[in-house]
Amino acid sequence: MHLDKKIGRVFTRTYVEKALLVCHGLPYEPGSVVEKSYTNLASLFSKRGFPTVIFDFSGTGLSDGHFSLKSWVEDLLTIAENFEKVSVLGYSMGGAVAVRAAVEMQNLQKLVVVSAPCCIDLFNDQVLEMVYENACMKNILKGIGSFESFRDSFLKEFSEIEPKNWIGDVEVEKLIVHGRKDNIVPFENGVTLYNLAKEPKTFVEVEEGDHFLRQDERVLNLIADWLEGKIKEKRIKI
Repeated sequence: MHLDKKIGRVFTRTYVEKALLVCHGLPYEPGSVVEKSYTNLASLFSKRGFPTVIFDFSGTGLSDGHFSLKSWVEDLLTIAENFEKVSVLGYSMGGAVAVRAAVEMQNLQKLVVVSAPCCIDLFNDQVLEMVYENACMKNILKGIGSFESFRDSFLKEFSEIEPKNWIGDVEVEKLIVHGRKDNIVPFENGVTLYNLAKEPKTFVEVEEGDHFLRQDERVLNLIADWLEGKIKEKRIKI
């Protein structure tokens, strides 16, 4: 992939053949990933030698289109095919999308899934109403329509990408990370994904970790170590 940019008077072209693609979760606050802590995350990984791509999925942030999980999977596949090799780091719902897309990626090297839901049982009407009301109040998911329309399409699409049904088909190295004190996606979701995944795989339990592990520098550095091949243990507790 190449990126063209004018710097002052000068035309430049930057070639990037390998990249780490970072997938955000369902947004809680308005704004693009470039305005949130994903920028710091990208900076850390880039300094560790991993050119990093952060982006807004369809229907969120600065991106066009309407929100749908099916579109999110398509977005990730479209971005990935522009590179020779990719690794993917997915947070929360972005992790669920990453698992589904990973099955179809021919150029995937490694997959990291952090704080991701494994099963559709998590999304009852009460949870979906909270997501919907927050999205409407803050205008953070585009084109979701009525609650009934949002609920029905969300459940249909999540059932099609449900990570517990796909993680076993991901052949590359996998790192699954979950916080013991995650009160949004319970810790057991991470354990289930790890148990269903085939080797090679590693599980990291963050003892005091909540749902927002992308803000935990210990976790970010551990992920970078794993991407570099420095971590060989199968189960780690920090």
